[in-house]
Amino acid sequence: MKAKGTIVWNEKGYAFLVRDDGREDVFLRAADLCGAMHGDRVEARIFRQGKGFRGCVTCVLKRDNIRISGRYIRYKKWGVIEPVKPIPYTVIVPQGWETGARHGDMVTAILSPPKGSGRIDSIAARVDAILDMPENIKDDLRHIIIKYSLSAGFSEEALKEADEVSSVDLYKCAANRVDLRNSVLFTIDGRNARDFDDAVGMEKLNDGNFLLRVAIADVAELVRTGSVLDKEAQERGFSVYFPETCLPMLPEALSNGVLSLKPGEERLAVVAEMKLGPRGRLISTRCYEAIIRSRARLMYETASPYLEGKGGEPSMDAEVNKSLKMLNVLAGHLMRARKKAGSLDFDLPEVEIEISESGYIEDISRRPRGPAERLIEEMMLLANRAVCSYLKERNMPVLFRVHDKPAQEDIDGLVEILDDLGCPKALTGRLSQSAASGRHLNRVLNEVADAYRGHELEAFVHRHILRSLRQAEYSIVDIGHFGLGFSGYLHFTSPIRRYSDLLVHRVLKSLFRPEGVKDHEKSKFARRLKKLAPDISRKERTTNEAMMEAVKLKTASYMKRHVGETFSGIVTGILPFGFFVEISDPPVDGLVRAADIPGARISEGRKVRMGRHVISMGDKVDVLIASVDETRGYIDMKLAEDKNRRP
Repeated sequence: MKAKGTIVWNEKGYAFLVRDDGREDVFLRAADLCGAMHGDRVEARIFRQGKGFRGCVTCVLKRDNIRISGRYIRYKKWGVIEPVKPIPYTVIVPQGWETGARHGDMVTAILSPPKGSGRIDSIAARVDAILDMPENIKDDLRHIIIKYSLSAGFSEEALKEADEVSSVDLYKCAANRVDLRNSVLFTIDGRNARDFDDAVGMEKLNDGNFLLRVAIADVAELVRTGSVLDKEAQERGFSVYFPETCLPMLPEALSNGVLSLKPGEERLAVVAEMKLGPRGRLISTRCYEAIIRSRARLMYETASPYLEGKGGEPSMDAEVNKSLKMLNVLAGHLMRARKKAGSLDFDLPEVEIEISESGYIEDISRRPRGPAERLIEEMMLLANRAVCSYLKERNMPVLFRVHDKPAQEDIDGLVEILDDLGCPKALTGRLSQSAASGRHLNRVLNEVADAYRGHELEAFVHRHILRSLRQAEYSIVDIGHFGLGFSGYLHFTSPIRRYSDLLVHRVLKSLFRPEGVKDHEKSKFARRLKKLAPDISRKERTTNEAMMEAVKLKTASYMKRHVGETFSGIVTGILPFGFFVEISDPPVDGLVRAADIPGARISEGRKVRMGRHVISMGDKVDVLIASVDETRGYIDMKLAEDKNRRP
């Protein structure tokens, strides 16, 4: 039997074939890869082995470009790279391919795909960069930057170009733009925000309708296609945010300078102007280039209490506060309409890590989303949809943000977890039926989420619903966005930190030219979007993994000082070797090993049996912090002594 799919390497040296038909992944030994690389599309001969599938690659259908990072080791006639993340091949650097790297340097390199498809043990690579870390990067982040092949600095050419373009003559640009410098526009971000790429403002019209403006930093005006800045931004794909620093997609002269919508300063922007009915119905959209001057820099931490009626005004400008209140009312209408249409609604607090200037982790907590965060989220969602419709109506190519429906087996797994929690059978039954029929699944998942709101298991259930969903990605084909319940959706609002948004801006801005857009230009845009969509999606996954690992290392470091202390938590996962427990305060999780529980037996039904005592998913338990591995972010726990537990 044969199957087609994509190769995914495992750090232990083997790989899996993720099948195109969505069926079970196929295990591939290193010897069975036959030269296939991570990300390659292949055809493989597969056969059933035990409870799963094994296979052997027979044909590579499409190659992918793979970059690795590691330590360069020099020998007499060649070199090798010891990868940070193990791969199934020995990596050889032929003489002349070291690009100036010296013995012991940390480098990134591009793997050269093998010519044939027979069995191979080694693969050639060309060094493309020597990793140079900024002085303020600490050891844990250095490890992550190297592991995920992230770019920690910019080339001299890029920095020089950034300085040149940042000296743009704003007054000269203003002549051909809509002048919004006296309009009420302002930014709302967290107190630790590092760049401000979106400003909002709203006013009531004489006919009873409302005019909403979402102004986004005009990155495309300064970062032109094919420039050095553009190439480096494309290579990064995204800004990477760590607890104490940021690896920006663009140099700070731009991201934190002339492109950042700072209050009181003229800035170039692309504006989505939307006319809305009293309850948020979109009547019309107009997009244009503008010059703006933000009235204020509001923060979630002060704007949310104000909107909740807890006192204090977030701005000294009365017009800003008035607009903020109108936006909050609009956000409520939009959120209710989204949920009614099937948009999934989770209210998971973000982990916030407070770090002193010396690098000491002072506190770790969960910051709940307040009305100001939800307000900005709704305005950005609306602007993204409006710009998407604007482009489609003009027959322009679109880089859609898509989210496929969840796989049947993932919903089945969620149903099993909900059954273990004692979720009403009627609700889990509707969930199973909806998944099987493909109808109203969003709404039933929302019913499940609503059933646990205010419950101590709320965060646990909401996270497991999220884990049952597929990952969103970028595509030129609009399959819709399952999680949001939308069709016709893209990313427009963050071109400072997402390359996808910069591409959308370039397509949109081409419509503003007096001469219009020729058909051959549309075709060129479409080809570029099609080519870059998979690469941007992969870079997004890498970025997210790196940021999550940074949080994991920081939380482990913080818990080092709490070894020997007891906390209360919830069982979030049960595996043959133990079970995971998530503590709510501080928000960390760790592993209780079965070997550390005398007489414990873990059944296939996700139960931990200790005599008559049984632990299930979602159970509340007391655990003691036994040990912490700061280098890997592992926290080992033990069940705290329970004098009432029966043997």
